[in-house]
Amino acid sequence: MKKILLLSGTARAGTSSLVNILNLHNHILMGQDRYFYPFQNNTIRAGDFEKDRFLDVREGDTHPQGGLKPRNVEPARRYDNAVYIGDKFAPLFRHLGHVFEQFPDAQHIYILRNPLSVVESYDARFRDPEDNWNLDWRAGLKAWNDSVRTVAALTEERLARFLFVQYEEIFASPKALNALFTRLGLSNLEEERLAPFTTRFRNLSEQSVARREDLRVAVAREADWDSYRILSRHMPNIGISQ
Repeated sequence: MKKILLLSGTARAGTSSLVNILNLHNHILMGQDRYFYPFQNNTIRAGDFEKDRFLDVREGDTHPQGGLKPRNVEPARRYDNAVYIGDKFAPLFRHLGHVFEQFPDAQHIYILRNPLSVVESYDARFRDPEDNWNLDWRAGLKAWNDSVRTVAALTEERLARFLFVQYEEIFASPKALNALFTRLGLSNLEEERLAPFTTRFRNLSEQSVARREDLRVAVAREADWDSYRILSRHMPNIGISQ
């Protein structure tokens, strides 16, 4: 029987990148917002993850960038070999009541990124004239607060269904990525397969970002640091060294 794997956090927190990494494992088949609109509209059902339906991406399932990506070669065979079948939907925190009802035994991965980086990413996309992103940094801060506050308030029974990962750590080394596969009960991948992702992360981390003091002050004052600390306590002590 397939296990359901759901990945969330908030927008601009690395969920798409983590899907690409999870799909390197031949025992995982993840969608990239495969069911964006059913999650958004609270119409997602357990049957949507059965083979025939999951592999049949229909109009109304997702946005133009979503679905099952070319990385998933021979999806029917991948489905048959998979231990986990799943999807990522970053703002899942807004729909947890419905999701818990429909998928009480699902395994969740929640990726936590520091709020300043999230709102800076919102701001950069919002200011890019060639990007159709229409949410400014204040929307990003609100989404981040709502996400961490909602998840931190879950009962311990609910939290036991979540594997928490830190954005700043998970992409920093093959060791951290393989630790996640271990936590899922799966074998590790060769470091050579993971290295391109960690190299890209380091390159992005080294890029300079225009410093906005108003944004930094707002994050310092308004971010829900108490909820952030609660979720941080659920992070495994992996370290980011190679």
